[in-house]
Amino acid sequence: MTRSIFKEQVFAGKTVANLGAIPPQANTGAAVSGSIIDRRGYRSGKLIAERAAVSGSPSAAELSLIIQHGDAANLSDAATFATLETALDISAAGLEEYLLNLEGAKRYVRAVWDATYTGGTTPGNVIAAQLVLGDKDVNPTAAETVHP
Repeated sequence: MTRSIFKEQVFAGKTVANLGAIPPQANTGAAVSGSIIDRRGYRSGKLIAERAAVSGSPSAAELSLIIQHGDAANLSDAATFATLETALDISAAGLEEYLLNLEGAKRYVRAVWDATYTGGTTPGNVIAAQLVLGDKDVNPTAAETVHP
């Protein structure tokens, strides 16, 4: 079972939430749907996607990365909200960061990582992604005490 770790904090007077979108795992070419995240009240986000160098010596390794959204808590109505990558070369280890304007997104979102490997012997990467939500439309008042 994939679990999302939710931690809400206040930085510079703004409430942000740090959520585990895709926990670290081996990927051998199957699409990986991340945790479903309730973004209610948050208008933007930053997705950080990381991967280890590819193993298995494929001649090519490419990534497609999208954000899905929907109204159903289980995302049974999932549709593509944003396409972040269509053919990113993931042969080498790397980290990408994507700023997301979520104002037009529905309540629930998730990242979907889809890697394609050509040739090689059981090629794959270890992957992970983290989503930080920000711009919450309701922030604490100056009189409230917030403990991280």
